Amino acid sequence: MQQLKSKKKWLPALIIAVLIGILVILAIMFGFFQRQEVFDKYEVAYEIDGKLYEVFPISATDIGVDKKSKDKNLYFRVNSYYNIDYLFRLAYKQYEINEPSTNKYYSGLIDYSVADNAYVTQKDVYITNNESYATYDFFDKNGKKIYSYNPEETSNDDYIVRIKPTILQGYEKSDIGSYDDYLNITALFKDKLGMDVNVRIDEDKEMVIFSIK
Repeated sequence: MQQLKSKKKWLPALIIAVLIGILVILAIMFGFFQRQEVFDKYEVAYEIDGKLYEVFPISATDIGVDKKSKDKNLYFRVNSYYNIDYLFRLAYKQYEINEPSTNKYYSGLIDYSVADNAYVTQKDVYITNNESYATYDFFDKNGKKIYSYNPEETSNDDYIVRIKPTILQGYEKSDIGSYDDYLNITALFKDKLGMDVNVRIDEDKEMVIFSIK
């Protein structure tokens, strides 16, 4: 009898603990604890004098944006370093504008082929003969190194945030995996290039729109 009473005492606490655990898991899946979000299903546009331009191969999958309503920062997935290179070309105006694309919201397509500068380079660091990881160096237009990314040192890197894909960001449940490292492009370009990177979300057009000045 005493044992039955004891079970009745801790049973409500157990139920509450389980419910809290479920709520925490759901909150993580839906990204409630994250300060940034990824609009995987959105298009990306570069804004010049009020007009929007297509920036392929840059994809919204690689872009993170602050959830706060004002002064949003633009983040870019580090593993897609080859596309970060195009952000430098946009910043330095090393591009041409081609004919409009099939998307009615675009006034043209950005062509990066006018420049061949390598603003981001990869180096492989070998731990053993068969095990390695990649680091990335970033350069300005004069060839000066302005930043280095090392996945083993991200805890002390002020330019890196970790973003996890969530259901609310357009990902299917089966696509949700581990956190990815994203580079704060807004902060890096401001500190190292003296340029302002602005980003906004147009929910009506389903677009991530950014500019560099």
